[in-house]
Amino acid sequence: MAARRPRGEDDDDDEGIGADDHPHRRGYRRIRQPAVAFTNIVRRAVVQETIQQIVHNLEPLIRRVVREEIQNIFSQNDHHIPLRSLSPRIQEAPAFPPLKLVFAKKLNLPIFTNNKIVDFEHNAIEIHLVNARTNCIIPPPGTHLGSSSVRLEVLVLDGDFCREDWDRWTVDQFNDAIVKAREGKRPLLVGSINVPMNNHGVAVIDDISFTDNSSWIRCRRFRIGARIMPESHFGARIQEAISESFTVKDHRGELYKKHYPPFLIDNIWRLEKIGKDGPIDKRLESEGIRNVQDFLKLNTIDPDKLRALVGMSDKQWSATLNHAKTCEMGQKCYVFKTLGCDITFNPIGEILAARIGDQTFPLEELHPQQLFHVKQLATQAYQLWDQLEEVTNESNSGRKPSDSQESMISSGAQDAKYLDYTGTATSSAAAAMSTNSSSTSDSAPAAPANDATMFWTPSIPPDDQFGWQNSSGCWDQVD
Repeated sequence: MAARRPRGEDDDDDEGIGADDHPHRRGYRRIRQPAVAFTNIVRRAVVQETIQQIVHNLEPLIRRVVREEIQNIFSQNDHHIPLRSLSPRIQEAPAFPPLKLVFAKKLNLPIFTNNKIVDFEHNAIEIHLVNARTNCIIPPPGTHLGSSSVRLEVLVLDGDFCREDWDRWTVDQFNDAIVKAREGKRPLLVGSINVPMNNHGVAVIDDISFTDNSSWIRCRRFRIGARIMPESHFGARIQEAISESFTVKDHRGELYKKHYPPFLIDNIWRLEKIGKDGPIDKRLESEGIRNVQDFLKLNTIDPDKLRALVGMSDKQWSATLNHAKTCEMGQKCYVFKTLGCDITFNPIGEILAARIGDQTFPLEELHPQQLFHVKQLATQAYQLWDQLEEVTNESNSGRKPSDSQESMISSGAQDAKYLDYTGTATSSAAAAMSTNSSSTSDSAPAAPANDATMFWTPSIPPDDQFGWQNSSGCWDQVD
């Protein structure tokens, strides 16, 4: 066993040394302490930087709020604050004006050159002075404007200015968006472009129009803007008014536009899929079809002929015909009179009723043989349309063209269809007329034996021409 080392004087220094006071531990502590200090420094720096960043981000907001509150205080006391009294740093921050101009209503679209611009209710455009926060109208005497004469300037703006999600902009942004007329052109906007504001905070723009279309600027759209004329007041800024964006079309575009609904007297090119002076328009005009009434009348009389003339695809034809049928018939009716039978037509040739003897029958109540003869008379009536008697029928007002009444001109197949009811084995109207002209009694046995209905058969001359001067005895009553 090794001898125990006697305790010497040098051992006194090690007496009472704990585990943490061991020389190796002391070295670790000396290394660890600078690292902890560095971490604390970094942490403090990060916190300080964060605070500075927050302050930097809040500074514009604080400046703006301060400026607005100062302006509100002065505006409520009928004073304005001179800009030089504010510190330069506050002046740099953009301020939202407490008052603004707004359009009272949206504009009536579309807009054409040389046409007066109105709101969607077809009234004069109104600009209101309102509180920017409450949107309530404020009369000028109740603001820093006082009772002085305030005038507005109406301008044209680029359609891309102030997207729909914008509600604030600076004076410079507004000025940069102003659109000037093209070189060598008249002023872009003419009329009442400088208007006064009344004491109720309302300015009326009753007569302005564009002189040029909007196709030449990049976005192809305009806006209308209004601002307080600088020389009419010297107070705090009032935010400008801007309208919705819109396209301005040439006036000749309005001349060619379609009508919804069309009128009977409208030119045929007012209908969809038919262009002015186009091939369809010219073909129809060569056949005497010049307006919507002529178009629908031929569709009533001979739809196959009309379809062949237009030469459209099924889809285009459907669009054109449906558009034409949205027109109103009005109260005019036309009467074709013969001895024994009067036929009443609407303006496009549809049979409304037939008066046989002393009784008036709607078309659907006629017996097939009566219906056939009425349609034969209708064919003659169409040839003498300009000679028909014009009457007023209030019950026809507001009516639309029928979708069910078939052609009034009898083709061979249609003649056979109607003549089958009478037992006559002919395939054309001429044969039927010739047969009837030989003897009125020949057609009588064709009626069903058990039908007690009174039949009316026309006596048509052998030359297949119905003469109105020879119409006496045209209708004979047979049992």
